[in-house]
Amino acid sequence: MNQTFEVLGFLLIVFTLLMQWEIHVQRIIFLFAASSFVIAIFLVLLGLRHPQEEYMLFVLAGLTIVVRGITIPVVMNKALHRLYEKPWRVREDKPLLGVGGSILLSLVLIAIGYFIYQNSLYSVLKVRSGSVPFALFLQASLLIISHKHAYIQMIGFLVMENAVVMLSGWVFGGLPFIVEAGVILDLLGLVVVSSLIIRVRESAILQEGDTAESELRG
Repeated sequence: MNQTFEVLGFLLIVFTLLMQWEIHVQRIIFLFAASSFVIAIFLVLLGLRHPQEEYMLFVLAGLTIVVRGITIPVVMNKALHRLYEKPWRVREDKPLLGVGGSILLSLVLIAIGYFIYQNSLYSVLKVRSGSVPFALFLQASLLIISHKHAYIQMIGFLVMENAVVMLSGWVFGGLPFIVEAGVILDLLGLVVVSSLIIRVRESAILQEGDTAESELRG
């Protein structure tokens, strides 16, 4: 079972690396949806490993698929279709890092995540691959910092939550169902509200031009 968890963690890191190197927003949304299904599989396997929490983890896996794997990507894609005539061409215009720089920095962050875990929690938890969630969290941070497009930054925050789910389940044996469900619903609300904000911003740009006041910062 531990080897299966390691494979799933590796897939999540690969998906996040692809998000970092990708510049088209719709493709990044698709990669996030795929990573959400990986998280759902992780939760199902975790439920099989912890029969006393099986029901809660299975329900949480279902919510992850419905909310993070389907609803959030659909909401974001619909917003893109409302805002742009050719949503498939929406992209990060000026990424802060090129492909080469992204590859190098991503590998450095993976090594840093491994170093942090091995020199802090490993001596206590004795979980061999617990460094994977740390590496995933750092990758999500890089995704947020290195991109300016609001949608990509939101996906970075969602990937951070993926890392928290994996860390809590893999290393600490799971979170209370109500806490995790509340986090998922909060994130859904964040996406909906942010979509509305972005739509207002784009409308202001079309009417008044791209001014400093119309730019969404943060």
